[in-house]
Amino acid sequence: MPRYKILVEYDGTDYYGWQRQPEGPTVEGEIEDALSTILREPIDIKGQGRTDSGVHAEAQVAHFDYPGELDSHRITYALLGVLPKDISVYSLEQVRDDFHARFDAKSRRYRFQIVTRPSPLLHRQAQMVLNELDLEAMLACAESILGIHDFESFTKSGPEQERTKCDIMFSEFEVRQHMIIYHIQANRFLRHLVRRLVGTMIQVGKGRKSVDEFLDILKNPTDKEGGHGAQAKGLILEKVGY
Repeated sequence: MPRYKILVEYDGTDYYGWQRQPEGPTVEGEIEDALSTILREPIDIKGQGRTDSGVHAEAQVAHFDYPGELDSHRITYALLGVLPKDISVYSLEQVRDDFHARFDAKSRRYRFQIVTRPSPLLHRQAQMVLNELDLEAMLACAESILGIHDFESFTKSGPEQERTKCDIMFSEFEVRQHMIIYHIQANRFLRHLVRRLVGTMIQVGKGRKSVDEFLDILKNPTDKEGGHGAQAKGLILEKVGY
């Protein structure tokens, strides 16, 4: 059966994450319902991974099967009129029949946005931190996680996360006027990993933890979750590499 790959951008503020669930609206659920309405048969999409409640994406990747040839322009245009305005499927293409959005992915890239003054335009996509931050100390923390590490202390434990090692390929802070942006790329991510890394780095930047304390949490993994969480609204999935 023909397989189609989609790219999705969304503001996750009003959703219970990506994955369909009974508690409330999800991004996956909205897209499945919209495609099922347009194509007039049930559509089941598979995402490259989950994003939590309140997390955003610029290029979430998913795939679905459909027994027929689809006109990419027609379908993406039709979705404009069916999907909520905070979700957009902006690319649709046919891929090989064995392509898998999750299992074929080689890397994921996220950014976390911090604003250092009140910013109404970024209120839904950034965490506000008014404290003076020690950026040099935060950079030292960011550099320390490069490579393969066991991040058990920085994740939400659960039976689905038996493997807690990740290979961090890129980890860096960038300053733009009244914004501090953290960029990270890895082969895989654990649940809440980026938010707990950033949250703990912010604590270091505020002087509430030292770089050595951050390194101690990193080098001595434990299921007691030693990391400090940042707000979901600051996190944005930027790209999935294949």
